[in-house]
Amino acid sequence: MGHNTSRSGYEKLVERLNKFPQGVPPSESLYQILKLLFSEEEAKLVSLLPIKPFTTKTASKAWKKSFEETSEILNELASRALLVDIEVDGNQTFSLPPPMAGFFEFSMMRIGGKVDQHVLGELFYQYMNVEDEFVTALMTLPTPIGRAFVQEETILENKTEVLDFERATEVIKTASSIGIGTCYCRHKMEHVGKNCDAPMEICMTFNATASSLIKYGYAKQITEDECLDLLTVAKENNLVQFGENVQNNVAFICNCCSCCCEALVGARRVGSAQSINSSNYIAEIVNELCTGCSKCITVCPMDALSLVSKHDIKRNKKIAVLTPENCIGCGVCANVCGFDAINMNEREKRVFTPVDITHRVVLEAIEKGKLHNLIFDNQAHFNHRVLAAILGVILKLPPVKQIMASEQVKSKYLVRLIERRKEKASK
Repeated sequence: MGHNTSRSGYEKLVERLNKFPQGVPPSESLYQILKLLFSEEEAKLVSLLPIKPFTTKTASKAWKKSFEETSEILNELASRALLVDIEVDGNQTFSLPPPMAGFFEFSMMRIGGKVDQHVLGELFYQYMNVEDEFVTALMTLPTPIGRAFVQEETILENKTEVLDFERATEVIKTASSIGIGTCYCRHKMEHVGKNCDAPMEICMTFNATASSLIKYGYAKQITEDECLDLLTVAKENNLVQFGENVQNNVAFICNCCSCCCEALVGARRVGSAQSINSSNYIAEIVNELCTGCSKCITVCPMDALSLVSKHDIKRNKKIAVLTPENCIGCGVCANVCGFDAINMNEREKRVFTPVDITHRVVLEAIEKGKLHNLIFDNQAHFNHRVLAAILGVILKLPPVKQIMASEQVKSKYLVRLIERRKEKASK
């Protein structure tokens, strides 16, 4: 590799990033990205930070620096959206977000700044679109980081029950803070001359993530009504509502085009719609009403629709057919159909959605064999509240996942907790 000296700050940072379930496969382009975003000293310091959210006091101990100096560095990193700062119980708390959805995107959500975004955009394109190791790893997580929201107007609500967390409108209406930023994917593609003409300023962030990005100018604060209006704009442009794969405190909803979006392009590349958590709905073609116009085929982000002969010799007519395993239930096809020939029906089996970010990250960690990193990372500053939250998630998992968890951490305490839970349930 072209990077300097053994165990450089950047190598240590990559090692730290790979403790998180998502991970970042090393490559020359990755090191170049990190060199643009972090100084070597910053990379070295960030490599020492816990995986879990932390305070200035925790970082001060890890870095062996004064509280004041530590605070200055943390706030500087937060001002560049490399850390997310959140107020918890009146105290400022920081966390290092994963690369996706995280500081990779944040770095290109603001036009301008100190970083050469043209160079950065080209490097991101190389790392994620030319090299495929990172995207393949991201798209093969058993518990995906993102999920599709169905376009609510396409559902016959008298025939189905739509839960609040399934509605993009509900995420917007219940958010404590709403921010709008530049679409990372289309902005990146713009710098390599491959972007489409879909709206750029339409990337939605919510709650604590939005507050942090707004604070440092990476997102613009907007009202609920303004955000709902943008949701309408997204639908008019046949964009997929793609949000964080959790039920509570959703941090983002991207409005994605099929040509630029990392998630949609990546899912098609690995040939698996399961790399995106689908909505609880699936398209159904009403053959009698289908005219074979192919509009639905053009807008489908997952190539789930195609035209086939209807065996009408006289009219030589074709109709649309669905490949069910490729459908993510976004409803874009039903939205463009002018003949009411596509219904969005409830899936026979409900799609599992993690309750919150802790639930999802624990699942991802178990599936990637990295649970020990979550529990034992930075033991000098052990947080029993965090441990309790992680163990609480594990105890509610199916037996197979619990076994995987106990095998990874080799904890007699955890095994006994699981056994006690089983004994209690059997009474």
